[in-house]
Amino acid sequence: QVIRKWIKGIHYTNAKDKGAYLVKAIRENWQVPEEYLKAEEREKREKEQEKVRLAKERKEKEEQKRKQKEAEKLDKIYNSLSSLKRKEIEEEARKRLPAFWKERLMKEKGKLSKLTKAALEDERRKVIKDRIASGRTESENSKV
Repeated sequence: QVIRKWIKGIHYTNAKDKGAYLVKAIRENWQVPEEYLKAEEREKREKEQEKVRLAKERKEKEEQKRKQKEAEKLDKIYNSLSSLKRKEIEEEARKRLPAFWKERLMKEKGKLSKLTKAALEDERRKVIKDRIASGRTESENSKV
């Protein structure tokens, strides 16, 4: 253990004859250079941060997949509804939109931008989800 540390730590010294320095340091049980210890600690911290970052990334991907599956289920439920129910949900979704999106809907009229469509679809999914939670849909007892 001590030898391994010194083999790595010798590069952090100003020794001209690194071999002789290494032998003497090991024989006399010298402390490894402080710069080496700091570098080792920094590397340890960076590895830990990388682990945390990867775990966070993995969790975000899982959450994204879960949301995608939920959106697909809600869209399937929406498409299975009668045209009357779909229209009702669409109107409720439009009413629930924040003022900013309502203004965009008015300006864009028939040709909606992708962003406006996405906001409207998201709100529509929320309406369906709320209706399922309160038992107000005609779908086949679907749970999301």
